Amino acid sequence: MTESKPNTPEFTHEIELGEVGKHGKTFRLSANEEERARIAARLDAPSVEKLDGEMCISATKSAIRVEGKIDAELTRECVASLEPMQERVSEDFEIDFLREPPEEMSEEEDLEAPEVHEGSRLDLGELLVQQLSLAMDPFPRKEGVESLAEAYAPPEKLSPFAGLKSILGKDDDNQ
Repeated sequence: MTESKPNTPEFTHEIELGEVGKHGKTFRLSANEEERARIAARLDAPSVEKLDGEMCISATKSAIRVEGKIDAELTRECVASLEPMQERVSEDFEIDFLREPPEEMSEEEDLEAPEVHEGSRLDLGELLVQQLSLAMDPFPRKEGVESLAEAYAPPEKLSPFAGLKSILGKDDDNQ
């Protein structure tokens, strides 16, 4: 796995928002082998075999809208058996940004407001990596795999008083 340098983007494709316009422009991205290795390291995955995306960006003076689709294939580690497994991500997404922070808002309104994007450039590669991290299964598990805990745990959990019951000759019905 390739280590990424601090502050070095794993996958970048910056666009100038002024060239997009309100009617929108479509971009298609595909990460190369080196970029996929850096993305895998960032996402703590053994490997990313494919990362493609298509995004339609529209921008006005006050807002930016991103509508896209992500298509990815990656190798993950099963949380139950620790074995490598394949995960496929194919998902549509939409993101809205404001160009300037809104005037005063309540705390509740602030939580629901779109993120603010400052500057005239937008990194579509970084957006795609962020969407991949959100779409990945947080607990990847191979189908039909028994967890290590299930395989090696005692069959039932006994009470510390279970031994006393057997010494005293009492069971659950005769206490």
